[in-house]
Order: sequence, then C-alpha cells, then structure tokens
Amino acid sequence: MNERDRALMRLRELRDLVEGMEGVDCRLLERALQRLEQRATTIAVFGAFSAGKSSLLNALLGRALLAVSPQPTTAAITSIHPATGDARVEISAKTHEELWQDVQALVTALGLRASSLEDAIQLAAGLLPAKFPVHLRRHIRFLKALAEGYPEMGPRIGSRWAATLAELRDFSADEKRAAYVSQVDVWADSPLGRRGYIFVDTPGVDSIHRRHTNVAFHYMREADAVLFVMYYTHAFSQADREFLLQLAGVQDVAGTNKLFSVVNAVDLAESEEELQAVLERVRQDERRLGVREPRVYPVSAQLALAARLLAADPSDETALTIARARLGRDDFTPTPEQIQHLERLAGLAALESDLADFCTHEADRLALDLVERTRQALIRDVEAAYEKVTLAITADEAERERQRAQIQKAQALVADASSSVGARAVPPLARELSELLFHAGERVRFAYRDMFREAFHPGRFRLGNPQDKLREAAKEFADALGRRVEIELRTFALRAEQLAARAAHQDAKRLADAWPVQAVPVREPELSLQLAAADEAITLEDDMLAPYFRHFRSAKQFFEEGGQVAMMDAAMPAVLEQVKTKLDEVGGRLAEEAQRALVDSLSAFYDDLASSLDALAAQLEAPRDPAERDRLREVLSALRAGA
Repeated sequence: MNERDRALMRLRELRDLVEGMEGVDCRLLERALQRLEQRATTIAVFGAFSAGKSSLLNALLGRALLAVSPQPTTAAITSIHPATGDARVEISAKTHEELWQDVQALVTALGLRASSLEDAIQLAAGLLPAKFPVHLRRHIRFLKALAEGYPEMGPRIGSRWAATLAELRDFSADEKRAAYVSQVDVWADSPLGRRGYIFVDTPGVDSIHRRHTNVAFHYMREADAVLFVMYYTHAFSQADREFLLQLAGVQDVAGTNKLFSVVNAVDLAESEEELQAVLERVRQDERRLGVREPRVYPVSAQLALAARLLAADPSDETALTIARARLGRDDFTPTPEQIQHLERLAGLAALESDLADFCTHEADRLALDLVERTRQALIRDVEAAYEKVTLAITADEAERERQRAQIQKAQALVADASSSVGARAVPPLARELSELLFHAGERVRFAYRDMFREAFHPGRFRLGNPQDKLREAAKEFADALGRRVEIELRTFALRAEQLAARAAHQDAKRLADAWPVQAVPVREPELSLQLAAADEAITLEDDMLAPYFRHFRSAKQFFEEGGQVAMMDAAMPAVLEQVKTKLDEVGGRLAEEAQRALVDSLSAFYDDLASSLDALAAQLEAPRDPAERDRLREVLSALRAGA
C-alpha cells in the first residue's frame, strides 16, 4: 500500500469518527476524500510537432501505441489511461463551435472572410498556397484538408465513437479526417499504467490553433508532471520559448518545479562534447526563461522503443530495422547483451526513474499534507463542540452571563468586519494587482527589442517585394507581441487568485487574533477562484508599425546602417502604449473579478460566523446530555492521537 492509499484510508477513518456529529463541518473532509479518490497521476507531454512526443510516449509505454508522425495542423489531445486486457479507443470529433473557432481564426489570419464553417470550406477549395507567405501555408493545408474531409466527417461533427488502434492510426495519418478530431482516449496496459499514470499527449506548442494554447495552460496548471520534448538538431524555437516562459510563470506562482525536459534523438550527436554542449545550452536557455532548476535528459526515443520491443520479441523486424538504422549498423543482432546496450544508449531509464520518484514523492507529500490539514480542521471543530456542550452542562449563571457578554462582543466584531470588508480588504489587493500589471508591462518592454529583431531578420528580406516583407514582419511581430501579453495576463491571473486567497486569510486572521469565543472557531475562509485569462485573445494592430516603415530604404541600409535600430526605437513608445492599454483593459477586468471574489468570500465567511454565534447563544440556554460530552471527549482524544 502506497502513501496515497494510506492517506485515503486515514481520511475514511476520520469520516467514520466524526460522521453525524453536531457542530463538525465535514465539507473539507469530503473534498479531501473526493480529491484522493478521483485523482490519478497525470503526466502531460508537450513539444513541437517534429520533436518526437509520440515516439517518446511509445517508448515509455513499451509499445508502438501512437502514430509517430501526426499531421502538424490537426493534432488532437490524446489521453492514455491504465487498463487491463485488450486496448480500446474512443475518438471525439470537434463540435461545430470548435471547428468554426479554429477556422475563423485561420481565415482571419489569411486576410480573408467567411461567414460560416460551410462558407469557409467552400472558400478553401480555391486557395492557392503559393500566393501566401510561407509561414501561412500550413493554414491553407488545414483548410483544404477540412474541405476534403467534410463529406465523410461532416455527419460526425460533435459525436464520439469507439475505434480500434488500427483505425486510430488511420485517422492520425489521414489529415482530411484527423482535422475533425478533438480528443482521443486510449485505454491500454503498460508498466507505467499499472502504477496509475495517465499520459496526455497535447497538441504541439507550435499549433496553428489558438484553442490549443488554452489546453496547454490547463495542463500546465493541473498535471502532476510536465514532459517537454525537444529535437536534438533544433532544441529551441520561438514556440518553445513562449511555452517555457508561461510554464515558468505557472511554476513560480505554485512554488513547484514539475518540468522534465527531454532532448530527443541524441544518437544524432557527432560526439559526446557536442552532446554536452547542447544539453548545457538548453539548461542555460531554460534558466533565462525562468526555470530555476532545469532537469534535462538526453534520450533517443526510437532506440528506447526498439530496445523494449526487442526485449519482448527479438524477432520483431520493425524494431530491428529501427535499431539498425539509428545505430548505422547492419550487423546489429538482438542478443540480451546487445539489447541492454541499446537500452543504455537510449537513455530513457534515468528519465523514467526520476519521473517516477518525483510523482511518488509529490503524491505522498500532497496526500499526507491533505490528511494533516483535514485532521487539524476537525480537531478545531470538535474542540469547539466540546466547549459548547461543557459550557451548557457545567456553567452557573455567572458563567453564562460572562459567555453571553463574549458572544455579544464577537457579534459586534463580526458586524463591524462585515460592514467594512470592501473598504478594508479591497484597496491593498487593488494596489498589489496594479503593481503586478506594471511589472508585466516592464517585462514586455524588456523583451521588445529581441522580439522585434526576431520578426525583422535579414533572411526575410532576401527575396520578394520589400514592402510586402515589411508588412509580413510587422504582422508576425504584432502576433508574437500579442501572445507575449497573453502569457503575462495568464500569469497575472494566477497571481491574482493567489493574492486574493492570501488577502482573505489575512482578514480572517485579523479577526481571529481578537476573537473572544473559543466555542465558535474562526475557520479559514473559502475562496475558490479561477480567472479565465486564457480565454482572452490579445490582438494588437497589424499596421501599428506602418508609420515607421520610412526607416527602411534597403536591406543593406536597414541591417548594416542603423535602419532597424531607428525603426525599433521610433516605434517603441506607440507599441508599448498599445501593450499597456491591453494589459490595463484585460488585467483590469481580471483584477476587478478577483476583488469581487474576495468581498464575496469574506461576506459569506462573516455571515457563517454570525450564524454560528446565534446558534451558540441559543445552545447556551438549552440543556445538554453529559453522554454527548463524553463522546466528544473520546473523538477529540482519537483525533489528537492520530498525528
């Protein structure tokens, strides 16, 4: 029995101990039970489409479960659940709303118009990729695949159906069908699945669909561990940096580090020195992006899968072909010793071991912490109930009068706190949130020059009309800047949630420090808040740089004679003013929501205290059974002994 199972058993024992007991609030206990009963260990896998996420997952699962080369424009969320027996699959098609959301965004990015999904599908038939910039051509490919698949897949929009693994691979390989898939759930037996792990293969961090950004943010927050896969020959892209920047913000707010970075296909390294240089560069880049203690693992997912398949069946021709190709050795023979050597070269064992240790340790820590917090809350409630009953049984009239006076004092404290909660608790929170927004703007300002240079780079202007290339670069810059503002706002939303919860706690503590009635404990106020910053699409004006194109006369003048710096400096105030406007507009709404949640939480908290005081005043006058006090004493003793 692991620690999580023991924690669950302990919570059930606590429930049996206090069930039906008057004055004991079991809501925290029930939530703790629900959390441990339903929670599996979820490992989310991220990375660009070409990085080898599916190959790594197949290697971890020890079987070729997922198609290795999904179409980059159409990847779905694939969840792999533990199971016994034969594998089974369920496929969910996108809803009409999801498809239209994807299509509308792409049509807008192409500078076109469509009034409906059907209209866009008709439009797609006449699109010629060669007439669009290179970075937009995959938008065209997706739209054309969607149009081609509509006759078959249109009737399946919004539906869910069972499939086989072979059918799943067909869907993954056929873009015109895969374009319609939203979610794939696979139940299959695997060594890690037997430990209770659920793997989630997420859409690529370079997905063309903005909806996938929201999916990524959800799993950054909720997953127990995050695997981030990079390909050896191109370890960091702009999309990778944006992902890691957002994850670093999530981890900083949560106070944890659940990132495991994988550099895949390390068998391509020319030498050990080259490999170590690549790994160190990844660590340095991650530190610059805010990952405090990078964990970086060199892995060859294909070698690892080949080794595991050959260990199970040395005659597996597919695995043998992979091993020989990756090793560059036609004479490789799958003897036990050679298979072990292959496994060592693959480097997967260290990742698996550290990942399992981390997940086990974190799950144990969280479970034990949950049990202890629940136990302490129950002790406070039972102590208060014991105090009430004892007072009702033993107090003489003088003591009762003293208690009445304390209750009246507490009621006055609650009434005063409740009436002034907005004026007292909101201004400090508002100041903190305003400061956070200011620092978010400063971080964008510090990143401005690097982002500008990434969009306006020399390679872009080698061919084509310079004015077209300027507009293309300006559009890319505006899009990248918008995504950066979105990252800042999502991190801001997390911090706003955290600060609002802390403000509620501090307000309750202020009251608790002056609280005169032991029989009514001052509990922790409940503030359940998830600000929907991920739903806010930040769009900056594509033409905001157009007035500054005058600084470009030729590529040579622009990159060698100061034109780029002149444009960058001249545009900076206007660009950052747009950024500030977006931060103030969206961040202001998020801040107001956090402030309202704080007031609502504290108002409910004080109302609950007032009701408890009224109940105590009534109980003070009612006779109580000594047996009830004895029962409370026994329960309290058992709770205290459970440390």
